Amino acid sequence: MDKPILRDKRVHLFIIGIIFAWYLWLVVPPFSFPSGSIVTIPEGVGLYTLAERLREDRVIRSPFWFRMVAIMLGGEREMKAGQYFMSHPQNTLVIAWRVFHGDYDIETVKLTIPEGFTVEKISELFDERFSFFDHADFLALAPEGYLFPDTYFMPVTATASSTIKLLNDNFIRKIVSSTSGIASSGRTLGEVIIMASLLEAEAKTKEEREIASDILWKRLKLSMPLQVDSETGTYEFVGLPESPINNPGLVSIEAALHPTSTPYLYFLTDKEGTMHYAKTFDGHKKNIIKYLTR
Repeated sequence: MDKPILRDKRVHLFIIGIIFAWYLWLVVPPFSFPSGSIVTIPEGVGLYTLAERLREDRVIRSPFWFRMVAIMLGGEREMKAGQYFMSHPQNTLVIAWRVFHGDYDIETVKLTIPEGFTVEKISELFDERFSFFDHADFLALAPEGYLFPDTYFMPVTATASSTIKLLNDNFIRKIVSSTSGIASSGRTLGEVIIMASLLEAEAKTKEEREIASDILWKRLKLSMPLQVDSETGTYEFVGLPESPINNPGLVSIEAALHPTSTPYLYFLTDKEGTMHYAKTFDGHKKNIIKYLTR
């Protein structure tokens, strides 16, 4: 065989060998891959730091190729923080895909948080199935009023901090459509959410909440105590409570923003849960006798 031809074949084989080695380095998981373990990706971690951490945890071989794949998938902004279960060895491409699609491979539990639930009641939903959930941390750190009531599929590895972020992020997404209304109302977000929490506790229907909203905002304007049964302090002082008393839903938030104009200054709820209104205190006293003392 001609020497130049032989030399060319060796070069080709060498190049093929390099490509094959690179391919193995990219797609073959580390021999010490942490099968059966949970790898946590913190919120806000940078791509470079994450790639190095995954290499240190023996999840990937090459931080460089992980970053290259990650950039093609959308970069840092598309990464999903959380806890990822590594059931079996997976290559760099799969790991990157999982991180950018939030494929945690962890058992989830369907939890419905009703409108008007307090932080304490939400905490009680996390039972023995959630072994990582710290109730004391949740009660200490969760912002009452800003955890959106909704149906969630919670990973059994949920922590207090991850749950707070999930529920608060959902709150922010849900009220985006209301932000312009809040700005034009002349009230702060805090004032609107506090009022919405009172409406959530006091009234059942959308119509009742919108009427009650008008009455309570008027009482504030007239420097009258709110006197709502759901918050006893409102009988003792003038003004809104210092913070929300529960986590209201969108109907109550919208009612706080868009009250129905009425001539009423008083309302009460009878034993069947129906709301009754009055223009004057004398009329309110008659409603008390009529609906609450019989």
